[in-house]
Order: sequence, then C-alpha cells, then structure tokens
Amino acid sequence: AGGGKGGDGLGFEVFDNTSAAFGAEEEGQQSKKSLGEKSAPAALNHRLGEMEGTLWTRLAEYHVRAGDFELARSVYEEALDAITRVRDFSLVFDAYVKFEEGVIEALMELMEDDEEEEEENDAGGTTNEATAAADNEDMDILLGDNSHNTLADDDNAGSSADVELAISRAEHLTSRRPLLLNRVLLRQNPHNVGEWIKRSQLYLDLGEVDMAA
Repeated sequence: AGGGKGGDGLGFEVFDNTSAAFGAEEEGQQSKKSLGEKSAPAALNHRLGEMEGTLWTRLAEYHVRAGDFELARSVYEEALDAITRVRDFSLVFDAYVKFEEGVIEALMELMEDDEEEEEENDAGGTTNEATAAADNEDMDILLGDNSHNTLADDDNAGSSADVELAISRAEHLTSRRPLLLNRVLLRQNPHNVGEWIKRSQLYLDLGEVDMAA
C-alpha cells in the first residue's frame, strides 16, 4: 500500500466514481426544442435555463477534481436550494448521491490499504507513521473536516467510524429527497395548496412538529 494521495489524487478518484454515469447520459439529454423566433436575449435565457442543472453539477465536479469536497457539497446544497425544475433537481440530486457514494468507496479503499499495510508492518515488525499520517489526512479531505485524530490509538476503529459517518451522510441525503423535491415544486408555484399539505406531512413524518405547523 502507498502513502496518502492528497487532495488532487483523491479528487480525481472520487470524480471517476461519481461522474462516469453522467457524461454520455447528459449528452443525450440536451434539449432538441427549437427556439423559434425568440430574440437573442430570450434565447440565451432559455438555453441557460435548460442548462441550469448541468452547470451546477459541472461546478461541483470542478471542486471534486480539485479535492475540495466540502466546497463541492456546498455547491450541491446551493443548487438544491436554487433550482426550480424537476429535471434539474433530478440531475443535481443524482450527481450529489453519486458523489457521496464515491466518497464512501474511496474511504473503504483507504481502510483496506491501511489494513494491508498494518499486516505488512506486523510481519516486518515496523511501523510507518508518515504513511499513517498521510492516510489520515486523506480521510480528513474525504470527510470535509479536520476532526480525524492523525495518530489515533486504534486506526482501524477510526477508519471504520469514518466510513460509518460517510454512509450516514449519504443515507441522510437520500432521506431528504422528498422534502427537497417538494421545495422545488413550491418554488415553481408557491400557491400550490396540495404541495404545502404534503410538506406539512413530510415534516410530521420526520417528527418535526414545529416545522409542520
């Protein structure tokens, strides 16, 4: 097992895990509707509107490539708060989920590498603190915080906790989907009584009585 990969290396690894399913698919989803006799500004606004979801995902992917995973999450969250079309919501949300799944895969690979290296060190009677520190730094980058203890007493337990945290984050995102979609529909039409009732029920289901009122 090698040393830490650093932000850029991890960024490309996670990007590979998250973006492969979207490249060809997005090309096939480009709108074929004619702009007709619209003026140039109207046509531009029309095209940008159709590309909104794609632009948000591309911006997030840029940060993933750079290893700025917390910035990528911020972009996804901002996009979900801004978009007004269901198609764009589906595009951004699916990319966000794929991103979190990619983080989980990368963390699990790091954990497997740590276990293999530990076995090699046990066999040779040596330890490599520099490699352990680099791997823990990779964990911090993937999780988007600095809460990881660089020289923890039990690295395997810490790595397992990191994976569990990443899985919980992905599960929480998935559980938010109905409410996030409801917000998109209400941005489309703030006077949709049916969606307001649905929103109230969603909060009740989550046990957030104050938000349901």
